[in-house]
Amino acid sequence: MRSADSARRARINMRVSDHQERVLRTAADLSGETLTGLLSVANERAEQVLERAQRIELDDEAFRRFVQALDAPAEEMPTLSRYARTH
Repeated sequence: MRSADSARRARINMRVSDHQERVLRTAADLSGETLTGLLSVANERAEQVLERAQRIELDDEAFRRFVQALDAPAEEMPTLSRYARTH
């Protein structure tokens, strides 16, 4: 994880609705944070999204079919073979 100093080199500007601004400022005030401090919550959520995007979750049956497909002999792909020979 990066230190707070190295993480604060970039700036993000975004437009928000009046309602979103009120909610964010009120939440920051109530929690004793700054708007920048609230960014840690958004960052945690972004990291969760990235983690889910990088992980494949399968139930037992789907995993069995996946392994079976990996173990099956490769099917012939004449176009790919032809391309590999010419390039």
